[in-house]
Amino acid sequence: MNLQAALPMLNNPPRSPRAGWRSAMMATPTLMLSDYWFLAGLILALLYMADPFMLRLDKIGPTKHLPLMISLGGVLLASIGHRLFPPLSREPLPRWQILKAGLPLILLGIWIVIGSLYARKHSGINNTFMTVGLYMLFTFLAARMIVLSPARANIVRRYLLAAAGFSAFMVLRMAAGVSDKTMSYHELEALIIPLAVYFALRPAGPGLLGSRLMGAFMTLFFLAAGLVFRKNTGFLVLAMTMAYLWIVEWRFRFRESTSFRFVSMLWIVLMMIAGIAATAYLSQQRGALMPSGNPQYRLKTYEVAIDRFKHSPGWGTGFTAPATEKFTAYEIDAAHGVLATHSDVLDLAAHGGVIALSLWLWGYVRISVISMRYALGGRSRTDMRAAAHALACMSLTSIVVYAFNPILLQPAKAFLMWGQLGMLLGVALHFSSHPGHVTSGSKTTAIIEIKP
Repeated sequence: MNLQAALPMLNNPPRSPRAGWRSAMMATPTLMLSDYWFLAGLILALLYMADPFMLRLDKIGPTKHLPLMISLGGVLLASIGHRLFPPLSREPLPRWQILKAGLPLILLGIWIVIGSLYARKHSGINNTFMTVGLYMLFTFLAARMIVLSPARANIVRRYLLAAAGFSAFMVLRMAAGVSDKTMSYHELEALIIPLAVYFALRPAGPGLLGSRLMGAFMTLFFLAAGLVFRKNTGFLVLAMTMAYLWIVEWRFRFRESTSFRFVSMLWIVLMMIAGIAATAYLSQQRGALMPSGNPQYRLKTYEVAIDRFKHSPGWGTGFTAPATEKFTAYEIDAAHGVLATHSDVLDLAAHGGVIALSLWLWGYVRISVISMRYALGGRSRTDMRAAAHALACMSLTSIVVYAFNPILLQPAKAFLMWGQLGMLLGVALHFSSHPGHVTSGSKTTAIIEIKP
């Protein structure tokens, strides 16, 4: 055992988790102007999604890209500040670490932007894939923000708590039946339901919000949100979120705690009873409340995308074709029938071919490997690790959501989705640069290595 490293622990014995949580909060670096700008863009996008006043700001030309522009201002300020005033107490950052980690998705994003510019300038096509490419590239600007900011833990924590607040409003609004078809918050399942991961894994802290009881309540609340959506996508995200929690935490606690086993079995029984009751009720309603997915229309759009892929399986159209099409097979009121394919993955295949799909899959695999190696391993009970798991679950389930919905063409939704993936990558890269430390909030503690 390294006695020199152990002396500080002997002089300052470990305190209770609650005291440690309070100490970590007090030691957390305060947000700077650049951090506030970055967070402001994310929170504005969350406001767009909740849309409490039904203004549909995410659909209006002058405002739909505003969250991105605000957060970009924060990233720019952080980059300039890091160049002008490099922190003396920190080790130099590895060169090109973000570029190396995200190279496949960066190449794909640049390709999409170039193809969209060509379509706009030479073919006069306005409905291009520009949004897909630009917001995909924002992933790595968000990662840079997390890597550069000393208050990275504060940024991630505040974002998740803000997302929890807006998500609670949306879930309650849906449960109360206030929202209509245009305000059902469908396509946000991957934002709302995986918040349960954060509250299930974060350590207990002072006050009501940090109590274990509140953590358990919020976990069950956001898991129950999967049923409130009444969408097949919501059910899939719910199943994936519960499987994620089982893999990273619940399977250990099930073996370790008798009380947890009892509560788990009770919860399973209650869910089965609720499911049987809901099925009986919905069957009496003749399917009026059952999930809808317009399968005939969706299959028609899928057929068009698959035919386009077969015509050019290598590189598709090079993203030089329109991103939306006029469908005449069915009467569709939304956007006068001019809609995107109800699958962003099929759009990548149709317009980018095997090359685009390979870059897309390769990019996710690279980020997943880095995240699992540095941010998601073990059972660390720190707030930062819990946040990383929540961001990982959000990013994973978002693939399912945009595999069956056109998310990547919608600025605010794409902004949040890619921003979450970028923050996860930033957290993982931070841990990779500090392999001998664990982070609780922003408090750094040396690991004592014990050798036989």
